[in-house]
Amino acid sequence: MHHDTYRPDYSSAGEPAARAADLKAGDQIPVLGGAAVLTVLEAVHDTASGSTLLRLAPAGGPDMVQLPSTALVNVRRPQPEADQDADQDDEDVTVSVALTVTEEVTYEFEAELELRARAVADPEMLRDYLAENEEVWLDHLNPLTHCVSVDERSLDNAALVLAA
Repeated sequence: MHHDTYRPDYSSAGEPAARAADLKAGDQIPVLGGAAVLTVLEAVHDTASGSTLLRLAPAGGPDMVQLPSTALVNVRRPQPEADQDADQDDEDVTVSVALTVTEEVTYEFEAELELRARAVADPEMLRDYLAENEEVWLDHLNPLTHCVSVDERSLDNAALVLAA
């Protein structure tokens, strides 16, 4: 027996552990270094005595064990069956979906524009003038050839399209 690998609190290093008071039916307690597993059939917590009485399976093993409720024991919690079979039952389907997507896009392009002389006096004045007068340059923007990058994209809405 390797006493250096077992802690005095009924659990061994490297295995998940839980307090005896937190055990519930279905939890599994590995014993004999993981060579066997006892399944908790029932856990009764007695707060007055500070102990937990465990009814365990398999038959032929210890039927009832009483531990201090604060004792740590190694425990394996099985996945619910629904989760285990979810990947097998979840198959791909083809559906029609209506999507609303908002994108923030950066365009870089050059255009010959007819502007007021005062608008080109300095870069800030030019930017302000063009921002206020989109009609001067908007016809020169071609989204099919001028898109440089999509800076941000968000899915705003998605809904199944039901067949009529």
